[in-house]
Amino acid sequence: MEKEASTLILQVVKERKAAGYEKDLLQMILEGAINSDLSQEATDRFIVDNCKNIYLAGYETTAVSATWCLMLLASNPKWQERVRTEALQVCQGFILD
Repeated sequence: MEKEASTLILQVVKERKAAGYEKDLLQMILEGAINSDLSQEATDRFIVDNCKNIYLAGYETTAVSATWCLMLLASNPKWQERVRTEALQVCQGFILD
């Protein structure tokens, strides 16, 4: 699975290089890797590791926030009722999908 993830990330990098220059976080990672004195293998590992860290940091933040919200709702029945009422009002009787 790790090899597949690395392959996919490096494929995105290759497509980015072919598409041209765009100033964003991926481009800054690429520039940092290119300006280093690392071997090609070490450069690829640097790029893959940074992309994984950024993705997982975003995922972890979302997961922790959702867990915290559920914990607060579980410990406060009045809030549960208020959220439930608001959700029903917003959804107008339809089930969320």
